[in-house]
Amino acid sequence: MDFDTYSPRPFAEQLHNRNKRWVTLVCHRRAGKTVSCCMELILGALETKKQNPQFAYLAPFREQGKRIAWQYLKDLSRKFWSKKPNESDLILYVKSRGGEARIFVGGADNPDALRGLYFDGVVLDEVGDIRPTVWYSVLRPALSDRKGWAVFAGTPKGKNMFWALREEARINPKTHLLLEVKASESGLLDPDELKDARAQMTEDAYLREFECSFDASIPGAYWAKDIEQLYTLGRVTELTPDPDLPVEVVGDLGFTDSCSWWVWQTAPDGYAILDFYEADGQPVQHYIDWIKGLPYKVDKVWLPHDAKAKSLQTGRSIIETFLSNGIRPNLVPELSVQDGIEAARKVIPFCYFNEEATYRGLEHLRAYCREWDERNQVFKQKPKHDLHSHASDAWRYLSLCARKFNHTMKVAGGQEAAQAVQRAVDKQTYGFSLEDLYENRPTPSRRIS
Repeated sequence: MDFDTYSPRPFAEQLHNRNKRWVTLVCHRRAGKTVSCCMELILGALETKKQNPQFAYLAPFREQGKRIAWQYLKDLSRKFWSKKPNESDLILYVKSRGGEARIFVGGADNPDALRGLYFDGVVLDEVGDIRPTVWYSVLRPALSDRKGWAVFAGTPKGKNMFWALREEARINPKTHLLLEVKASESGLLDPDELKDARAQMTEDAYLREFECSFDASIPGAYWAKDIEQLYTLGRVTELTPDPDLPVEVVGDLGFTDSCSWWVWQTAPDGYAILDFYEADGQPVQHYIDWIKGLPYKVDKVWLPHDAKAKSLQTGRSIIETFLSNGIRPNLVPELSVQDGIEAARKVIPFCYFNEEATYRGLEHLRAYCREWDERNQVFKQKPKHDLHSHASDAWRYLSLCARKFNHTMKVAGGQEAAQAVQRAVDKQTYGFSLEDLYENRPTPSRRIS
């Protein structure tokens, strides 16, 4: 396929002829979204009158972008090359009304490589696998001075940033174009093929991959159904902190990756999850300042065991940094990752979530899943490390250090709802209860002094 033989599909015609700056493209598998997005970048490069224009195609990983889009971009733009492509840096040079335009292919796994660049248009493909901070902290600012455009493309993977962008487009039709391409409506795939795929796939997988469902569960998800149950029972709502109950904070610490924090109170009838916070690339002091700035008095701060390690750069541990700021932290009990996952599963049915403040954290918990072993075609007995890991690790820590409470349920919906919560707990198949975890965990960590 080249520029002259390219034939846009109906959704691609809408994409190419739009007059809106922001586009969310939700497509079923094999709909042709990658080719269409590549053509959109080339058309943007050819038509712009801005001087020295720059465009980018970004996949979750650079190697992935090279594999799925680089050849398409070269084939479609070949007749407009101003010089040969840079194969090592994945840059195309295309003739433009504003001079020579550059089209980059890159990965969202290295956002620092994108800092300092400007763009006149970007395509983010498979948005559900891209960390939100890449868009909000790096790419969105890179479009500002030249008022560049963006296309968010992908197939649903639960209610993550891609879902949020889709909702933003749905709610703001005057400024956003939303294109949803379902296999049952597009006519792009043979009906018999779809029937056969549905017979072979799980219902959730089929709805997600071919019918663009954001509500279908993610394969291997640890807690997705438990979170859905909370929504059903009205336990994700607006919460007001109880001034008579202590507030506790737990965090998963890192520097180059996200650092995630949960804030909660242990009430007589469960855990009131008040707040969630996450940031990237910030020093420890940033999170200390955040804790001190919370609108309620914090009784306890919990840190993972690796907080004891001293930094090579500063010669101090994270614990020492907290102590120097007047905060005496506790250490989370050391249990295996699997024990923490099961403890978290036991805790979730007894939680209330403050919906607005914890929305992003809930979506991380919903998407946390096991890693898939392609060779053996089974899920591994360990979590997949992705953008959802840090919030979920922090949630595991919360589950291991949260205080016990009276399990007499008082939930929205009365006795029937309480029984539904108890049934959700009873369905768990792990060989011991949350109480067993509490009784058999290592001796509770004392405050660091």
